[in-house]
Amino acid sequence: MTAEQTNDEFPLKMGSPEEFERLESLFRSSGFDEQTVCRALKISDLSRLGETKLDESDPSTDLPGRVKLLIRLFLLMEAIGREEAGQYLDEASLDLLLGLDVLRVVRADGGEAYFATVLISPVAGLLIASDRYKNVDGSPFIPPADVVFPPIFLGTLRFLKNLRLSPVRDALDLCSGSGVAALVLSRHAERVVASDITARATHFAEFNRRLNRCLNVEVVRSDLYSAMKGRTFDYIVSHPPYMPSLSNTFIYRDGGATGEELVKAVVEGVPEFLRPGGTFYCVSAGWDTTEGPFESRLRGWLSDHGSEFDIIFALFRDILPEKLANDLAERAGPLDPSESPQWIALFRKNGMRRLVYGAMTIHRRAGREEGGEAGPPALTQHLRLGALTDGSCFEWMLGWQRWRARKEAGGELASAIAGLRPRLGNSLQVKVTYTIQQGTLVASEVILETERPFQAATRIDLWAMPVTSNFDGGKTVAEVFENARAASMLPEDIDLNDFSHLVANMIERGYLELDRAPFG
Repeated sequence: MTAEQTNDEFPLKMGSPEEFERLESLFRSSGFDEQTVCRALKISDLSRLGETKLDESDPSTDLPGRVKLLIRLFLLMEAIGREEAGQYLDEASLDLLLGLDVLRVVRADGGEAYFATVLISPVAGLLIASDRYKNVDGSPFIPPADVVFPPIFLGTLRFLKNLRLSPVRDALDLCSGSGVAALVLSRHAERVVASDITARATHFAEFNRRLNRCLNVEVVRSDLYSAMKGRTFDYIVSHPPYMPSLSNTFIYRDGGATGEELVKAVVEGVPEFLRPGGTFYCVSAGWDTTEGPFESRLRGWLSDHGSEFDIIFALFRDILPEKLANDLAERAGPLDPSESPQWIALFRKNGMRRLVYGAMTIHRRAGREEGGEAGPPALTQHLRLGALTDGSCFEWMLGWQRWRARKEAGGELASAIAGLRPRLGNSLQVKVTYTIQQGTLVASEVILETERPFQAATRIDLWAMPVTSNFDGGKTVAEVFENARAASMLPEDIDLNDFSHLVANMIERGYLELDRAPFG
């Protein structure tokens, strides 16, 4: 079985606007969307694509034949016989797919069949072409060094989930790959630049830009910021390669010996290319070292401009150097007994204590704060990504922390909190531990947990839970306090100032929520 070749260096051809409109219409009119695909394959999200196959005999997935065909071709990477394909795709549609080189012909003893040259994923309401992940004939798949990574893997989906989607004028997506983040941002920005170092990535990103008709996106081939001289942006995002590697075999994955080479270069360029009031966002890995935690080292990479930026790093997972060394040695092939110690020696030489992976937001302050004040010191915060964390959570936390710091500096925090009307957080969970005391079950511990805005867990005093349950969004903090005092629900030494600070911490962690933030 052999595939017909074209003279193009990469798959995909740039057709006319009319052809791209027809291609988009073909997929969308067939019902080729994320919800339908997941239902057909019985998966929770597209990151589980490789774990399943389409059972066309299952009545619970009774979908039109054409969408099943598209799933098999462009997601499951199956070869489809000419006769079967012709049952669901007319000649004009087949000619369109062949002409744009998303489909090619494979010859076999039994005749001819069609196979997709690329993966096409329905992600974030878009149709995104990327490189295949397996060969049509089942032979071992060896990706090219400049492979364009599919956007359906967990890391990319996490990156997209935590994008900030507030309106901006100019946005830049560095290491853009397929261009998926730039295309998502195009719905919220006046202008977006999608930049990648490889010709293959820019080719795919341009195809995806045209397919999704994102006219305000500019696709640029650039070594990080090299083509951006003289330009600045309100929002810069990046999902750079971050895996430690001595060979840098795969451009999409390998980030130098410690993995920080590219993310460091990206962060170092932020002061030059991010406007005052702008935000940088990145999903990456980095190291806690003997010099300090990763988020503190980020500030050092901002050089003399470090005091201009607030930094939040939200951890998703971490790994110790010894475990990472073993993983890297296994990834390289048959385990070489000498390779793992070599990695460990490298990590120790560089003072690496643990590799941390998560999402970072670096916000550049717009200038002097309200009233001409210099404002509070720059924020550096370490949090944990929750299952419900998204881009708005980073934005909210930055605004909350700046507001809280101003109020505390002016001695106004307690009075400001006292006038708020919080309610119980939607993701709040309360875990109560009971112990037996004198033959009776008695509550001995109460822990509040939440996954939004970030993952948090806090043990509270037993008296605090029944009081906290009175926050319903209608009563102010001062009113809840006075009612609790009148009902003898509070310890004698707790005053309104103490209570307000307690509530402030609960709001910050997401145990309590506000319908409207107290900051602009």
